[in-house]
Amino acid sequence: MLVGSRDGFGLEFHLERDPELLCVDVHIGGLWVDARDNAFYPPLLVKKLKEELARYRAPIAAPAGFGSPVEALRLAEWARYGEAAPGVGDGTGEELARWVFLEWGECTDDVSVFAFPDGESVHLACRTWEGGGAAWGTVPRQEPTVVSVSRAEFVGTLERGLAVAEREWAVRLAALRAGRGEESATPGALSEGSTRVP
Repeated sequence: MLVGSRDGFGLEFHLERDPELLCVDVHIGGLWVDARDNAFYPPLLVKKLKEELARYRAPIAAPAGFGSPVEALRLAEWARYGEAAPGVGDGTGEELARWVFLEWGECTDDVSVFAFPDGESVHLACRTWEGGGAAWGTVPRQEPTVVSVSRAEFVGTLERGLAVAEREWAVRLAALRAGRGEESATPGALSEGSTRVP
């Protein structure tokens, strides 16, 4: 089940693949950013989706120093991952690095993504990495991928993704508790086969 868009920003849930984890392919600008590992721990995914929604629900002006998404990505990566760069040190990189996105646990360790707000738009800029992620000084696997989406579309994808993640986690939690003979603390949990998004 895909919410959003593979060519813009999308979350593609594979609900049948694991009874305890949520398998979700994350797409940014046509790039599948978590191809190595897409099995998220459901409570962490729910928490991260809520945090992202809280940050982007209202329009926000572009951060200071934002020019182009590719240049902003370069400055933000330098600030975030401690790489030395000439001309960086005026605080621009640190301001841009505040907009780090997709730090959703081990599944997204091999990608650096920044979601730069710009009023009613969000500019997503990302780069995938070989073996462990940018923080370990690895070499980029490819040039940056950049896509701009409307804030409404971006937030809508996060909201629908959160709805799916919450419902499916309720199903899994109820099944786990039933397997242990516990009473469910999640009244109204969906049935195993339910995958509808409101």
